[in-house]
This record gives sequence, C-alpha cells and structure tokens, in this order.
Amino acid sequence: MKKHLFIVSLFLASALNAAVIERGPFVEDPAQTTAVIKWTADAPSPAWVEYGPEGKCSQLMAISSRKRNHSLTLHGLIPNTKFCYKVYVENNSGTGVQEAKTGTFRTLFTPERKIVNFLVVGNTADPQGTAAEMKRRMAQSMAEHPADFLIHTGDIAAGGSIAAADEEFFKPYQKVLSDAPLLVALGEEEYGENRSNADGKGFLAANYKRVHSMPWSKGTPNYYYIDTANARIFFIDTNNMYDALTAPAINQKSPQYIWLRDSLAKTAGGKWKIVVMHHPVYSSGKEEDRLSQVLAPLFEAQKVNLVIQGHQGAYERTKPIYRAEPAKSGPIYITVGGSGKFFEESSYNNDWSNKYYATPHFAYISIIDRKLSLRTFTHDNKRIDALDIYF
Repeated sequence: MKKHLFIVSLFLASALNAAVIERGPFVEDPAQTTAVIKWTADAPSPAWVEYGPEGKCSQLMAISSRKRNHSLTLHGLIPNTKFCYKVYVENNSGTGVQEAKTGTFRTLFTPERKIVNFLVVGNTADPQGTAAEMKRRMAQSMAEHPADFLIHTGDIAAGGSIAAADEEFFKPYQKVLSDAPLLVALGEEEYGENRSNADGKGFLAANYKRVHSMPWSKGTPNYYYIDTANARIFFIDTNNMYDALTAPAINQKSPQYIWLRDSLAKTAGGKWKIVVMHHPVYSSGKEEDRLSQVLAPLFEAQKVNLVIQGHQGAYERTKPIYRAEPAKSGPIYITVGGSGKFFEESSYNNDWSNKYYATPHFAYISIIDRKLSLRTFTHDNKRIDALDIYF
C-alpha cells in the first residue's frame, strides 16, 4: 500500500496535463531475461508499470518519466515464463491515475523447452481504409490461438507513417498485441513513399524506429534472429532489392547476406531454421522474382526448414523446393500477406505451388520437438490449410 501511495503522490506532484494511452501497451524485443514494453499517451505524462509472473502482476515496478512515448526495458526476468503487467498514466483530471492497461507476455524459451507457438500476419496496410471490420474479426480469431509471440511479414501500414500504423495496425490488433510480443520483417511501406529516391532518407528512423524496438545491433541493422526453444528464427530485410535505397543490400557480397550465411551455418544441430522476410523467393503472385537466385541456393545449402514471406496479397504454401523444382526435401515457402485489404489472385501455374488463397488470413505455427505444425485460418477462424513437418 505504501508503494502505491508513494507513486500516486509522485504523479500528483508533477500533474500538469491528464493523459490517455492511445497506442499500446505492447511488448517487443523479447529475450530470456528481458523484454521491452512500449506505449504512447496523447499528452506528456509520468507513468509506471507493475509486472510479475502470471498471478503476481504487481510484484515488481518500473517508473517512466514524463513524456508521450514510453519505452521501458524490464530486466531480471525468468526464461520460459508468462508475465503479466499493468500500465498506469495520469487520469483526466490530473488527480490520480487512469484505470490500468493490462497485458501479458512470455519470455523466450531455453533450448530444452522444445515447445513454442506463434502467430503470423502480413500486409496489414489498408490504403482505402475499408478493412476495419475484417481486421476486427481477424483479431478476435487470432486471440483464440494462444501465442508466445506475433510475427509480422511487413507492410504494416500504407505509406509507413506513425499515424497510418496507429489506424491500420495498432488499433485493430491491440488485443493481440497486448498479449504477444511483436517481431517484424521490414516491408517496403516501412521505408515510405519516397523509398526509391533521396527524399526517403531518414523516413524509417523518423517513423518505424521511433515506435519499434526490434533486437537490432550496430552489427546487424534491420536484420536479426531470435533463439527460442529448439528454433532459430531469422528476420531479414529484402527491400534494397526492391528499390529502397537506404535498406541494407542483400546480394551475395553484402554484410547482410554474409551475416545470414554465417548465422545459419552456426545454428546448432537439432534446431529448426526458419527465415522470415517480406518479399517472396517463390510466389505465384505477379511480383517480379528478384530473390530466388540469391537466397534459394543459400536456404537449400543450409537446410532451412521453413521460409515465411509476405508482400503478395494472398496465402500460398509451396511443396518442398530444391533447385526451383518440387522435391522430396528442401525448404517450404509460405506467403502470409492477407491481413489488410489487398488480395491478389494467382498469376502463374507453378508445379511447386500446393495451396493458394486470395482471402483474409493468418497463420498459427506450433513446434513440439521435431514436429512443426502449420495451421492457416481466415479472419472468421475457418481453417484453410494444415501441414505437419518433421525433421
């Protein structure tokens, strides 16, 4: 009780303007012992977070100073554990605090855990603003599938601005985001409408990176991997190949390619190798193929199990592909790009294509030891695909 009185007193002493949380809270950059919780208020406000293992949500506390955009790194967490949290800001009269915004997240799993579940969405951009009802139903359906984190295959919002992301992604998917840390593979929309010319310089930093905290470092800008349970999941940036001038190169001599090649090669035996990227290596959509000659041989040589792609406005699953042909073994490619309003019918009849649906969808992936289960659903939670992979 004394702790709460102290914090409320701190708020009252500094109360200038009331605040309402307008974005978040949501969690990013999950690790085994840390996580980043983020939220934005409509006015500068001090805030605090109470958190702890599920069932003890007020066990620990972290305080954030007066500002609109809050980002707190929670330290000393326990691997393999579900945490809950409560976020407080000033109330409308400035005499106390708003009702807490709540959520949950899981820390990443240690290798012996060997069980992990995650959701996948992509292309939530909605330039016409006509997908609100579909997204509402999509979010409801996704919430029925408990996930350790949420993967986005890029193109969060049309034009890539913060305001567009709020309207097209954060608001409709808030419930899912409050309960599953977010991991993103950058799409071209994140680089803005001027990505192909000098006017686009700085757009990513001024918009996307002001909001998000992926596990980047100076050595791996815009691309990274996470280790959780018995899986290593890579997130790469393919946008330079599609005319985003400031995106990191992805050719065979580029630092990104070398990092990916070496990180794949150093992945411990017995781990699932999954690569997430925005532009497809293989797709039956109409987008020009620019990546297969660069990345497919690498994925095959390094025995990547699954490649998760976006960009195309459709769901597609391939057969295992080796040297551009259907095969008994080789990476399987899935395209998850139908979480907005753009849907694209198949443009080609490829022998390696197994399923193709131009319909709203999301994917749910479960790994249990040496079995990976893929289940894909429409926005109304109707299953349209199922696959089990073993290695």
